[in-house]
Amino acid sequence: MANYDDGLEGVATALAHRGRRRLVERLSTGPATSTELADVLGVTLPTLQRHLGVLRDGGLLVSRKDGRVVTHRLRPQPLLDLDDWLAVRTSFWEQQLGALGEHLDTPDTPDTPDTPDTDHPETP
Repeated sequence: MANYDDGLEGVATALAHRGRRRLVERLSTGPATSTELADVLGVTLPTLQRHLGVLRDGGLLVSRKDGRVVTHRLRPQPLLDLDDWLAVRTSFWEQQLGALGEHLDTPDTPDTPDTPDTDHPETP
């Protein structure tokens, strides 16, 4: 079976939930403890751990335990990879929509104005 995993599916899954996006936003400002992150979402530590697991599976999170304190930090590379993937598609669609806009802005002009269509004569 072919392996088509480019790593983006895990990132997309991780970012699919609004709460996990809030965690990514918070971690983009610097490392945070589990308690701090639970406060950000207003959830219990077990609920937070499930969200952190999804972020970790997506490659977005690195955690370090020091005694009883676990500190988490964001790994930006998967987000950069997703941004690169999206940039290619954004460029393509901007070009397509630009061409469509130009086409729609061009007034319709017949090829031969005021000349009857001899291939399709009007029927009485």
